[in-house]
Amino acid sequence: MVIDISTNSYPHLSYRDEYKVKGNKLLTELNRINIKMSTKHNYIIIPMAVYNILEYNDSFISVKYESNEYGPVLVGSIGEFKCYLDIHLPPNEILVSWDKQTARDVKLESILNGIYEKEKRVKILS
Repeated sequence: MVIDISTNSYPHLSYRDEYKVKGNKLLTELNRINIKMSTKHNYIIIPMAVYNILEYNDSFISVKYESNEYGPVLVGSIGEFKCYLDIHLPPNEILVSWDKQTARDVKLESILNGIYEKEKRVKILS
């Protein structure tokens, strides 16, 4: 899946304005993904480039975090999604998924009912 958050159609007064528009586009597209799901995704893993964009979004609620060499770190939330920063993720890619308990429930449901939902790897065009 690809999400295009580019804003080349009109000039911005500052990078802050540009990042607000890009963050809104990204959140809108993530919500569209969730509309199609029977069990809604509730977290995203983002690279630093996307984190920088989301920081300027009015809907983003940051949390204090400490660096962690061993994996994604919770950095905040936006809409229905908790945001985890992974510095090893490619800068133009995010991962949309569930927390562990919800992922277990989805796997059990897929085994019992044949409904197969999975996490989504999304390429970001900025």
